[in-house]
Amino acid sequence: MHLGQSHITIRELIYQILPQLHSAETLIRNTLTAIIEATGDPRERARREEQRAALELELFTIRLNVEHLLRRHPEAVRAVKESEGQEAGPLLALDESEAAAIEKARRFYDRVSALQQGISG
Repeated sequence: MHLGQSHITIRELIYQILPQLHSAETLIRNTLTAIIEATGDPRERARREEQRAALELELFTIRLNVEHLLRRHPEAVRAVKESEGQEAGPLLALDESEAAAIEKARRFYDRVSALQQGISG
């Protein structure tokens, strides 16, 4: 459930955003590493290493903001986890950095998945 750029539920954060970030991280690691290891062209290898580094940096900055948001609401996070996602938790107001990170996180998984499809397709 997309609630806009300025608010998010803890359930959405824990059960949608974080799993997508983890999947994107795995796709980056597996797909680009396989390409880098398989290529014999030094220019292509350098381009893909640069691409992987840029994606990893973007992922890192997204994670920092998401983790900051989770640390600001430890009791609510605990309650949602204990309910195994049955509770949505409070609607969190996002600061500008957090809102940007959540929006980037929503698009990041799609971008990384498209990268993998473009490579394997």
